[in-house]
Amino acid sequence: MAHGNSRWIPLLSLAFAAPLAACGGTSTPAGTSAPATSAPVATAAATPTASTASAQCPSGATVGSALGITLPNATGVGGGGQLPGGATGIVCDYHAAISNVLIEVLNNAGASFIPGFTSHFLGTVKSVSGVGDQATSFYEPLGAGHDNEGVVAAKGTTLVDVTATYTPATLSQIEALVNSLL
Repeated sequence: MAHGNSRWIPLLSLAFAAPLAACGGTSTPAGTSAPATSAPVATAAATPTASTASAQCPSGATVGSALGITLPNATGVGGGGQLPGGATGIVCDYHAAISNVLIEVLNNAGASFIPGFTSHFLGTVKSVSGVGDQATSFYEPLGAGHDNEGVVAAKGTTLVDVTATYTPATLSQIEALVNSLL
């Protein structure tokens, strides 16, 4: 495909979120160049399956409707490590034939975790007002009318990161989805 490895840029944020599996969430190991579509990687914690990830994540129809696309339900992939200070979370990977949407939700984390996500953002990065207590977005054009863009925001002790790759979704749609998840 013409878009090359840029399509998988949202997985870079997983380098920060990889520890979620030990806390009952799901993730992809750092350095992965494509979302895992095979069986989840075993960890010390129980490894979630696609069905458990779907039970914890918003439905693909809900996320797709918010972003103006059609998505399957989320799948879960394993990772390892631990989050500090009682933080817990989930990673929801909505991998369609062409597009990919990644949602990460951390509880007991808050705004202090935002730099861990934004350090992996490429393209245009800016602060966002009106989304949670604090938010940052990024936008990177991929060509052919598709983009890699996302928003990470915190409200109280909850942090939500939504990254949409190779979708026609706008930052406004992603911001609205993040607000609905906070």
